[in-house]
Amino acid sequence: MASKSQFSIVTYERRPGYWRAAISPCAHSGIFIRGRTTVSFVTPDDYGSESDAMIAAETIISTL
Repeated sequence: MASKSQFSIVTYERRPGYWRAAISPCAHSGIFIRGRTTVSFVTPDDYGSESDAMIAAETIISTL
């Protein structure tokens, strides 16, 4: 199970009333990320509020 502290969550409004959250792993301090590609992904559904999108992102992280 992944920890929320290992990820960065950014919510955004796709259009009025349609919110999603982008989730990306937190980069470690330093010049290089050794052998890894930083990838982000987006919640699969639209949500009616920013807080709903944030909760959905946290749920996805907890299932990783």
